[in-house]
Amino acid sequence: MLETKNTNVNLSNIPEMPIFRPTEEEFKNPIDYIEKLYHCDKAYQYGCVKIIPPKSFKPTLAFDTTSNVKLPTRYQVL
Repeated sequence: MLETKNTNVNLSNIPEMPIFRPTEEEFKNPIDYIEKLYHCDKAYQYGCVKIIPPKSFKPTLAFDTTSNVKLPTRYQVL
């Protein structure tokens, strides 16, 4: 296979990543907000989007600190 045209010559043709700034009301349930972006705002047509949550957003801890279950670790071989 032979490359006939360099497609990376003009990167200015690539649109900027969309940035969304939801209000507190919109971001009460972040998963619902992301679903809305996907279906209503057609966010799926971009490679990625940036969501900046409201300043009042404080995510809850995602794991139980009182559990005796150990989290598995991975070792990286250099």
